[in-house]
Amino acid sequence: MQLSKKLTILVMVALLLSSLAVADTIEVWLTGHSNEELSIIRELTESNFTAKTGISVNFTGLSWADNESRYLLAAASGEAPDVAGAGALFLPELGLRGALIDLSTMPGFSEVYNRSYPNFYRSLQYQGITFGVPYTAQVTTGFQRNDVLQNLGISEIRTWDELKQALPKMQANGTTFTLQWFMTDTLYADVNMFMWQRGADDYNHDLTKSGYDDPESIIAFADYTELYTKYNIPMEFPVFQAFTTGELALTLGYPNFYMNLVHGAPQIEGKWSMVQAPGYVIDGKLNRTTTGGGSALGIFASSKKKTQAWEFIKWITSEETQLELSSRIMNQIQGALFLPSTRGSALKIDIAQDSAAAYDKALNEATSSVYGLVAPRHRRRYLQMAAQKTILTGVDPKTAILEAAAEHNAEIARKQKEYERYIKVLLSNK
Repeated sequence: MQLSKKLTILVMVALLLSSLAVADTIEVWLTGHSNEELSIIRELTESNFTAKTGISVNFTGLSWADNESRYLLAAASGEAPDVAGAGALFLPELGLRGALIDLSTMPGFSEVYNRSYPNFYRSLQYQGITFGVPYTAQVTTGFQRNDVLQNLGISEIRTWDELKQALPKMQANGTTFTLQWFMTDTLYADVNMFMWQRGADDYNHDLTKSGYDDPESIIAFADYTELYTKYNIPMEFPVFQAFTTGELALTLGYPNFYMNLVHGAPQIEGKWSMVQAPGYVIDGKLNRTTTGGGSALGIFASSKKKTQAWEFIKWITSEETQLELSSRIMNQIQGALFLPSTRGSALKIDIAQDSAAAYDKALNEATSSVYGLVAPRHRRRYLQMAAQKTILTGVDPKTAILEAAAEHNAEIARKQKEYERYIKVLLSNK
């Protein structure tokens, strides 16, 4: 009898401890990380977050190919995680449907918000509501073969006009320039760069109309397409190989290209450097804005552990954690580069100081796509189709971009009706 009572007490204690452990466990889904990266994030979380807070984290990795459908299904089924890690522009899509909370309502939000680059939040907010916080960083920079250009008497290419003046000489001597995305479905990022540098954007200021029919957008789009149609830059190219041989003297790319060169092209060490992309001089000021941003974290409205979820977000977006993640990923994964999302932290990562300074400057001057009601996949398609019409079939660039604006405007009008009830609810809760 006595043994039975003791056994019952032990079982009850075990169940209590188990329930407490479950109560302090949150589910976090992250998108686009390799198994090695996810393992490092998991290990760091266990040793530096769970050990201090008692909050355990179960991580699930999602691919870029299916993360949006997984999240939409999770939101509809009521089986969503506590924390969603995804591409920045997708979080407002979830948020406007009521699936994510407004993070600005969480305690200490201002401190967390100010850690990252202000322009990154263009992709994460709508009508002043914030649906995510950046936890990774990405930015487009230029990569220049100094030796090749110097042999041609060119020290630096700062503007698009300077590039156009240099291209005939470059091409006559067996080298050229490439944009980052060629004719792929990501070419919108190249087009956006030209638009932003001229002060234009995908939308007007209040997000009610397309920005593609803005006079500056039309000029920017024409300049972009002219590089292909008049100056014959490649529509596809083996970028790494061509850069190492000198057939490519200037190109644009993300940080993975930097690491490819450092680890995979020792034969050109000291012959290349990271530079800013060409830009426009507008009102006497050179604008070299490129695409910047990164993945972000939001909290599902259905979560019963919003406080614990917020503690995790605050921890992983702190400078200390960001630098530790960067250090571990770069030391443990050959050729990997993790750019911290915290301002100024690029200067503290383990790469050459001139490259770190270039990344810091680019991140501070970069911007991200503004979130509007039209799903990014649709808006991007309009720009891709406009570019293909002009570059591949000879349609006048103004005609092509105005057709894109008309399609964009029609979709904006449809989405304003579709989202009207959701927006009213969100704004009433502010």
